[in-house]
Amino acid sequence: MSTAIDPYLTLPLQGVQLIEASAGTGKTFTLATLFTRLVVERGLRIGQILAVTFTDAATQELRKRIRERLALAARLVDLPASDDEGPDVILTRSILQRHLQYGSESAAALSRRLQIAADEIDLASIFTIHGFCTRVLREHALESGHTFEPPELIPGERVLYEELAADLWRVHANDPATLDALLRLWKNPEALAADLPALRAPLPLLPAVPAVVMADPSAALQEAAVRLGEAIQSHAETAQAAIDVAFERKVLDGRRAKRPSFEKAFNELLAGRAALAWARGDKTHLGKLLPDALRDYCKDGQQAQCPSSPLFDALAQWWHAADACDAWLREQAVRLLHRLRDEARARLEELKRQRRVQTYDDLIDGVARALEGPDRQVLVRQLRSQYRMALVDEFQDTDDRQWGIFQTVFGDSVETREAALEPALFLIGDPKQAIYGFRGGDIHTYLSAKRAAMAAPALNRNFRSRPAVLRALQTLYDIGGDQAFGGADIAFEPVLPGSVRIDADFQRDGVSAPGLTLRVLRSDDGKALNADPSRQQATEACVVAIHEVLSEARAGRALLRGRPVQAGDIAVLVRRHSEATRIQQALAAAGIPAVAAGKQSLYATAEARELRVLLLALLQPADEGRLRAALSTVLLGYSATQIAAMEQDGDLQRTLQVQLLHWRERWQRGGPFAVVADVCAGQAERLLALMDGERRLTNYLQLAELLQEASTRALGMHGLLDWLQVQMAHADQDDEQQLLRLESDARRVQIVTLHKSKGLEYPLVFLPFVGIDGGAPNTDAHCTVHTAQGRELHWKLDKDASWDAASALREREQRAEDARLLYVGLTRAEHALWIACGDLAGLARTPLTSLLTPLDALRANPDIAVDDTPLPPRPAPLAVEREG
Repeated sequence: MSTAIDPYLTLPLQGVQLIEASAGTGKTFTLATLFTRLVVERGLRIGQILAVTFTDAATQELRKRIRERLALAARLVDLPASDDEGPDVILTRSILQRHLQYGSESAAALSRRLQIAADEIDLASIFTIHGFCTRVLREHALESGHTFEPPELIPGERVLYEELAADLWRVHANDPATLDALLRLWKNPEALAADLPALRAPLPLLPAVPAVVMADPSAALQEAAVRLGEAIQSHAETAQAAIDVAFERKVLDGRRAKRPSFEKAFNELLAGRAALAWARGDKTHLGKLLPDALRDYCKDGQQAQCPSSPLFDALAQWWHAADACDAWLREQAVRLLHRLRDEARARLEELKRQRRVQTYDDLIDGVARALEGPDRQVLVRQLRSQYRMALVDEFQDTDDRQWGIFQTVFGDSVETREAALEPALFLIGDPKQAIYGFRGGDIHTYLSAKRAAMAAPALNRNFRSRPAVLRALQTLYDIGGDQAFGGADIAFEPVLPGSVRIDADFQRDGVSAPGLTLRVLRSDDGKALNADPSRQQATEACVVAIHEVLSEARAGRALLRGRPVQAGDIAVLVRRHSEATRIQQALAAAGIPAVAAGKQSLYATAEARELRVLLLALLQPADEGRLRAALSTVLLGYSATQIAAMEQDGDLQRTLQVQLLHWRERWQRGGPFAVVADVCAGQAERLLALMDGERRLTNYLQLAELLQEASTRALGMHGLLDWLQVQMAHADQDDEQQLLRLESDARRVQIVTLHKSKGLEYPLVFLPFVGIDGGAPNTDAHCTVHTAQGRELHWKLDKDASWDAASALREREQRAEDARLLYVGLTRAEHALWIACGDLAGLARTPLTSLLTPLDALRANPDIAVDDTPLPPRPAPLAVEREG
């Protein structure tokens, strides 16, 4: 890094400025630089600088980095320069020298002030957005309209929504005036509870309530139904005969309508006559008997001979009355939807007041309302006297409420202008990594703020990835162009290699490895594979590639910075948990240890208890009670009837005991992982059919890996049982050390969802499923979209033009977010990337396709390896490596 031209040495520390930081470009480094400059040049105390970031872990990391930089600055004041100083030292020294050269502060005073700032880092105002809002509401209770004793903070509103939905359902399901409309909107209270979070969102709700109230057409429909019933009785035979004659005389075009379908239509008429009720829909045939439809079925020039009957006319009258009734019911549903929204909002607020609880979103809402209230000017002045500058990290994940808070207090707002306060706000983010739309993150808010802010110099050096990876990604996004991110609002920013990585860091067979490997998978017939075969092939190819690099590493042929590649250097990034389970099972079959990141202690799960029961049975295979207990577990899946049959069938019991003996011997030879993996493989189809089968399989395999690790300490089967029971006795779902132990094992392949991988980095990254789109239909009952008028909530009452337009817009926005999610996955790699592509299901619908088309253009690129060889057989399992 050349500090002589580093723009962040001279960047004005004022105004509203936006720093765009692509992945791996030293965003935290830059934040620490700005923080140091504010302390050195502006003389601010550590608590006067507000820094807001996305997660608690990020606040701790930022606090640590700032403390290190301030402590470094304190040491450098009197330390002579040397020739081998790193970028942080050079940059910090430049800040100090300029301040001492042009300011009046002595070196001793500056060093003392910096050391005090570093020592007081625990007083730094570094928060998540929720932490900041909590502080505002507590410290400024009068101005924000809140009490000095805040309500209890609860993590979510699920229980409240379930109670609220049950209450609303009880009221409206028992009201004949609203029952039909309610059932048109939801099937049961559970469905209502699931939709309440979206329904009560502070957005315009469409369809809007009609200005004119329709009259109830039910009576007219009933009269039309009676007349149709009479017409069926009087004219059904002659009407059907008229249709037959029209077919015989070739009046009706057999290519437009088939004769059997008219027979079905008459059957439907007769079936509904008793109840005076007839079904309509795409799967019924009744509409073929409408006069207009019959004319359309006639051959050209034969319309004058179209069959007619009073029955057809009565059917048309009933049909129009049914249309009017449907429109009226739709209007009733719209009115009830809006009414329920108002009721849900009011009742939820009342429930929270009664129980004195609040959620994280309530914290943000509370501050936002206070800054719109009558005391907002006082609150802005107080906050600005407390915080002289604000730095907002991960700004691409913000929403309009959060942006409104920072804009009002620290930006160029009416309130700051009236208070004669200069804007003092730095926004740091990367629109290419805006992937939390499902949590409320709004990329359009970011883009709007970008237009209002001054553009700070972009961070253009990547310190994460090898140059070969950067060049490969540049090639892909050059091919993708404007379509890489779904439009021209967001573009790929070229970056230069930093000073951390060189191409020789990752070598295979003595030469620098390509930055990107594209594994091209082909079908036998050249057509696209279906979704499940695509995932199966991608999984097998991924496992083969990981097996190959680990095998080469054991032979000293795959090296990272001079040491053999280890399983823990590898990450497989997936979209959903089912993909994680698939990969973990396949890796286990290949003898490769892997861990899927989780959020609770495995020792507190039912799967841990079941493995304990299995271990007890293996210790004493002849014990009938232990055998029955093991068979009754979900893992083995025997029913009570099957277990009871052992009483009469001695051969069955002996067979099962022999199976236990076989597993015991397998355990003693290959360890616990071998047995559990075999059992899981044999039971996988049944387990995956369970609602939580994927989670169960993952837990069994992860526990087996932990048992395998413990077995290397020569505990024996009895010792392993004791070890497992101790772990279970001390299991704590909130124990961070247990979670860290499960998620940070350096000797396992890490299987992580793409969303969880954001902010992380891995030496080797495999993306087996980013080229697959199963094409699942959109079954959502609502969607939130951004239009020229802002964000809107659209509710699906029927498939009309308005819903189709909103759904199409939501699909485009989702495709754009998928493209950003792909970018996050591609930029996690330090040394190499691996991607599956080819004849995969829905590849053309994925954002990957725009980066790879045409594929032949990438073959000559030295940084990209295109492998389209046939997929080899599944490799033999790797031998277990033991410590020591």
